[in-house]
Amino acid sequence: MFALKTVRTAFTVSAALLLSAQALVAQAAPTAAEVIAKHVAAIGGKDAIAKMTSYKQIGTMELPGAGLTAEMELAAVAPNKVSTKMVLGGMGEVLTGTDGQNAWSVNPMQGPRLVEGKEKDQMMEQADFYSMLYDADRYTSITNEGSVDFAGEKTWKLKFVRKGTGSESWIYFSAASGLEVGREATITSEMGSIQTSTVVSDYKTFGGIKFATKAQTTMGPQTMIMTIKDVQTNAAVEVSVPAAIVPLIKK
Repeated sequence: MFALKTVRTAFTVSAALLLSAQALVAQAAPTAAEVIAKHVAAIGGKDAIAKMTSYKQIGTMELPGAGLTAEMELAAVAPNKVSTKMVLGGMGEVLTGTDGQNAWSVNPMQGPRLVEGKEKDQMMEQADFYSMLYDADRYTSITNEGSVDFAGEKTWKLKFVRKGTGSESWIYFSAASGLEVGREATITSEMGSIQTSTVVSDYKTFGGIKFATKAQTTMGPQTMIMTIKDVQTNAAVEVSVPAAIVPLIKK
Protein backbone atom coordinates (compact mmCIF):
# COMPACT_ATOMS: atom_id res chain seq x y z
CA MET A 1 0.00 0.00 0.00
CA PHE A 2 2.75 2.35 0.96
CA ALA A 3 4.60 1.60 -2.27
CA LEU A 4 1.51 2.26 -4.40
CA LYS A 5 0.84 5.53 -2.61
CA THR A 6 4.47 6.52 -3.07
CA VAL A 7 4.29 5.78 -6.79
CA ARG A 8 1.10 7.81 -7.15
CA THR A 9 2.64 10.71 -5.23
CA ALA A 10 5.80 10.54 -7.30
CA PHE A 11 3.73 10.47 -10.50
CA THR A 12 1.71 13.50 -9.38
CA VAL A 13 4.86 15.43 -8.47
CA SER A 14 6.59 14.41 -11.71
CA ALA A 15 3.59 15.47 -13.78
CA ALA A 16 3.51 18.83 -12.03
CA LEU A 17 7.23 19.31 -12.61
CA LEU A 18 6.87 18.34 -16.27
CA LEU A 19 4.04 20.80 -16.81
CA SER A 20 6.04 23.50 -15.04
CA ALA A 21 9.06 22.75 -17.21
CA GLN A 22 6.95 22.93 -20.36
CA ALA A 23 5.53 26.26 -19.20
CA LEU A 24 9.04 27.58 -18.61
CA VAL A 25 10.12 26.49 -22.09
CA ALA A 26 7.10 28.22 -23.60
CA GLN A 27 7.84 31.36 -21.60
CA ALA A 28 11.49 31.22 -22.68
CA ALA A 29 10.64 31.58 -26.38
CA PRO A 30 11.55 35.17 -27.31
CA THR A 31 9.30 37.43 -29.32
CA ALA A 32 10.18 38.13 -32.94
CA ALA A 33 11.25 41.64 -31.92
CA GLU A 34 13.63 40.20 -29.30
CA VAL A 35 15.18 37.81 -31.83
CA ILE A 36 15.74 40.67 -34.27
CA ALA A 37 17.18 42.93 -31.56
CA LYS A 38 19.71 40.22 -30.65
CA HIS A 39 20.63 39.82 -34.31
CA VAL A 40 21.14 43.57 -34.80
CA ALA A 41 23.33 43.74 -31.69
CA ALA A 42 25.34 40.73 -32.88
CA ILE A 43 26.24 42.28 -36.23
CA GLY A 44 27.39 45.56 -34.70
CA GLY A 45 24.38 47.49 -33.42
CA LYS A 46 21.87 49.88 -34.95
CA ASP A 47 24.03 52.99 -34.44
CA ALA A 48 27.00 51.51 -36.31
CA ILE A 49 24.78 50.29 -39.14
CA ALA A 50 23.08 53.71 -39.43
CA LYS A 51 26.51 55.31 -40.00
CA MET A 52 27.05 53.12 -43.05
CA THR A 53 25.60 54.64 -46.21
CA SER A 54 27.30 52.54 -48.87
CA TYR A 55 29.42 49.45 -49.31
CA LYS A 56 31.22 47.48 -51.97
CA GLN A 57 31.64 43.70 -51.90
CA ILE A 58 34.16 41.75 -53.94
CA GLY A 59 34.01 37.99 -54.28
CA THR A 60 33.14 35.00 -56.42
CA MET A 61 30.02 33.13 -57.50
CA GLU A 62 30.16 29.42 -58.29
CA LEU A 63 27.70 27.04 -59.94
CA PRO A 64 29.42 23.68 -59.30
CA GLY A 65 26.83 21.74 -61.31
CA ALA A 66 27.60 23.81 -64.39
CA GLY A 67 31.34 24.04 -63.76
CA LEU A 68 31.04 27.82 -63.73
CA THR A 69 32.90 30.37 -61.60
CA ALA A 70 32.51 34.13 -61.93
CA GLU A 71 34.21 37.11 -60.36
CA MET A 72 31.60 39.26 -58.63
CA GLU A 73 31.39 42.88 -57.54
CA LEU A 74 28.39 44.37 -55.73
CA ALA A 75 27.82 48.05 -54.93
CA ALA A 76 25.04 49.25 -52.63
CA VAL A 77 24.03 52.81 -51.75
CA ALA A 78 21.39 53.92 -49.24
CA PRO A 79 18.48 53.93 -49.33
CA ASN A 80 17.68 51.58 -52.24
CA LYS A 81 20.32 51.42 -54.94
CA VAL A 82 22.31 48.29 -55.78
CA SER A 83 24.24 46.95 -58.76
CA THR A 84 25.96 43.62 -59.33
CA LYS A 85 28.55 42.75 -61.95
CA MET A 86 29.65 39.19 -62.63
CA VAL A 87 32.47 38.45 -65.06
CA LEU A 88 32.03 35.05 -66.70
CA GLY A 89 35.48 34.65 -68.18
CA GLY A 90 35.28 34.53 -71.98
CA MET A 91 31.46 34.65 -71.89
CA GLY A 92 31.29 38.31 -70.91
CA GLU A 93 29.58 40.21 -68.10
CA VAL A 94 26.24 39.91 -66.35
CA LEU A 95 24.86 43.16 -64.90
CA THR A 96 21.82 43.47 -62.63
CA GLY A 97 20.59 46.26 -60.39
CA THR A 98 18.26 49.10 -59.59
CA ASP A 99 18.73 52.84 -59.17
CA GLY A 100 15.65 53.04 -56.95
CA GLN A 101 13.32 53.59 -59.91
CA ASN A 102 14.40 51.31 -62.73
CA ALA A 103 15.52 47.70 -62.49
CA TRP A 104 17.65 46.00 -65.13
CA SER A 105 19.42 42.89 -66.32
CA VAL A 106 22.12 42.66 -68.97
CA ASN A 107 23.69 39.36 -69.94
CA PRO A 108 25.52 38.03 -73.02
CA MET A 109 22.85 35.40 -73.75
CA GLN A 110 19.75 37.62 -73.71
CA GLY A 111 21.09 41.14 -73.98
CA PRO A 112 19.72 44.14 -72.04
CA ARG A 113 16.21 44.28 -70.60
CA LEU A 114 14.22 46.33 -68.13
CA VAL A 115 12.94 44.19 -65.29
CA GLU A 116 9.22 44.66 -64.62
CA GLY A 117 6.35 43.26 -62.57
CA LYS A 118 6.92 40.92 -59.63
CA GLU A 119 10.55 40.43 -60.57
CA LYS A 120 11.11 44.19 -60.29
CA ASP A 121 9.24 44.35 -56.97
CA GLN A 122 11.52 41.62 -55.67
CA MET A 123 14.66 43.44 -56.78
CA MET A 124 13.45 46.66 -55.15
CA GLU A 125 12.87 44.82 -51.86
CA GLN A 126 16.33 43.26 -52.02
CA ALA A 127 17.85 46.71 -52.63
CA ASP A 128 16.64 47.96 -49.23
CA PHE A 129 20.02 49.09 -47.87
CA TYR A 130 19.16 48.67 -44.21
CA SER A 131 17.30 45.39 -44.65
CA MET A 132 19.55 43.75 -42.03
CA LEU A 133 17.67 45.78 -39.39
CA TYR A 134 14.38 44.04 -40.28
CA ASP A 135 12.44 47.22 -39.53
CA ALA A 136 8.89 46.28 -38.51
CA ASP A 137 7.54 49.16 -40.63
CA ARG A 138 8.60 47.25 -43.76
CA TYR A 139 6.41 44.24 -42.94
CA THR A 140 2.75 43.40 -42.50
CA SER A 141 3.74 40.83 -39.89
CA ILE A 142 6.78 39.22 -38.30
CA THR A 143 6.18 36.12 -36.21
CA ASN A 144 8.36 33.67 -34.32
CA GLU A 145 7.32 30.18 -35.42
CA GLY A 146 9.47 28.50 -32.79
CA SER A 147 12.74 26.69 -32.27
CA VAL A 148 14.01 24.49 -35.12
CA ASP A 149 17.30 22.95 -36.22
CA PHE A 150 18.62 24.58 -39.38
CA ALA A 151 22.01 23.90 -40.96
CA GLY A 152 23.01 21.93 -37.87
CA GLU A 153 22.25 24.73 -35.43
CA LYS A 154 19.43 25.50 -33.02
CA THR A 155 17.62 28.51 -34.41
CA TRP A 156 14.53 30.66 -34.06
CA LYS A 157 12.41 30.52 -37.22
CA LEU A 158 10.82 33.89 -38.05
CA LYS A 159 8.23 34.39 -40.75
CA PHE A 160 8.25 37.76 -42.53
CA VAL A 161 5.39 39.06 -44.69
CA ARG A 162 6.45 42.09 -46.69
CA LYS A 163 4.19 45.13 -47.06
CA GLY A 164 3.06 45.99 -50.56
CA THR A 165 3.97 42.72 -52.30
CA GLY A 166 2.88 40.31 -49.56
CA SER A 167 5.98 38.22 -50.26
CA GLU A 168 6.80 35.68 -47.56
CA SER A 169 10.18 34.54 -46.29
CA TRP A 170 11.39 32.46 -43.37
CA ILE A 171 14.65 33.52 -41.76
CA TYR A 172 16.56 31.46 -39.22
CA PHE A 173 18.53 33.15 -36.43
CA SER A 174 21.00 31.36 -34.17
CA ALA A 175 19.57 30.94 -30.68
CA ALA A 176 23.12 31.17 -29.32
CA SER A 177 24.72 34.05 -31.24
CA GLY A 178 21.72 35.86 -32.71
CA LEU A 179 23.32 35.83 -36.16
CA GLU A 180 21.31 34.88 -39.22
CA VAL A 181 21.96 31.27 -40.20
CA GLY A 182 19.87 31.12 -43.36
CA ARG A 183 16.56 31.72 -45.07
CA GLU A 184 13.90 30.20 -47.30
CA ALA A 185 11.83 32.04 -49.87
CA THR A 186 10.27 31.87 -53.30
CA ILE A 187 11.93 34.10 -55.87
CA THR A 188 10.55 35.31 -59.20
CA SER A 189 12.67 35.01 -62.33
CA GLU A 190 12.26 34.80 -66.09
CA MET A 191 11.77 31.07 -65.60
CA GLY A 192 8.93 31.59 -63.13
CA SER A 193 8.78 31.06 -59.37
CA ILE A 194 11.65 29.14 -57.77
CA GLN A 195 11.81 27.87 -54.19
CA THR A 196 15.17 28.68 -52.61
CA SER A 197 16.99 27.76 -49.42
CA THR A 198 20.13 29.64 -48.37
CA VAL A 199 22.67 28.94 -45.63
CA VAL A 200 24.96 31.83 -44.64
CA SER A 201 28.16 31.47 -42.61
CA ASP A 202 31.72 32.63 -42.01
CA TYR A 203 30.90 36.01 -40.49
CA LYS A 204 33.71 38.57 -40.59
CA THR A 205 33.88 42.18 -39.42
CA PHE A 206 34.33 45.02 -41.91
CA GLY A 207 34.07 48.63 -40.79
CA GLY A 208 32.72 47.55 -37.40
CA ILE A 209 29.87 45.48 -38.91
CA LYS A 210 29.68 41.72 -39.30
CA PHE A 211 28.92 40.36 -42.77
CA ALA A 212 28.37 36.73 -43.73
CA THR A 213 31.12 35.95 -46.24
CA LYS A 214 29.69 32.69 -47.54
CA ALA A 215 26.20 31.90 -48.84
CA GLN A 216 25.14 28.57 -50.31
CA THR A 217 21.80 28.67 -52.09
CA THR A 218 19.86 25.65 -53.32
CA MET A 219 17.42 26.25 -56.18
CA GLY A 220 15.85 22.97 -57.25
CA PRO A 221 18.70 20.78 -58.53
CA GLN A 222 21.14 23.68 -58.70
CA THR A 223 23.47 24.96 -55.98
CA MET A 224 25.06 28.41 -56.03
CA ILE A 225 27.94 29.35 -53.74
CA MET A 226 28.86 32.98 -53.13
CA THR A 227 32.08 33.85 -51.31
CA ILE A 228 32.89 37.41 -50.24
CA LYS A 229 36.58 38.26 -50.10
CA ASP A 230 36.35 41.91 -49.07
CA VAL A 231 33.76 44.49 -48.00
CA GLN A 232 34.50 48.21 -48.17
CA THR A 233 32.03 50.16 -46.04
CA ASN A 234 31.22 53.79 -46.85
CA ALA A 235 33.06 53.31 -50.11
CA ALA A 236 32.89 55.93 -52.85
CA VAL A 237 30.60 53.92 -55.12
CA GLU A 238 27.94 54.96 -57.60
CA VAL A 239 24.97 53.02 -58.91
CA SER A 240 23.84 54.19 -62.33
CA VAL A 241 21.81 52.79 -65.21
CA PRO A 242 24.05 50.86 -67.66
CA ALA A 243 24.44 52.43 -71.09
CA ALA A 244 22.72 49.46 -72.74
CA ILE A 245 19.61 50.03 -70.60
CA VAL A 246 19.23 53.79 -71.10
CA PRO A 247 17.48 53.53 -74.53
CA LEU A 248 14.91 51.12 -73.03
CA ILE A 249 13.68 53.57 -70.41
CA LYS A 250 10.51 55.37 -71.44
CA LYS A 251 10.72 59.12 -71.01
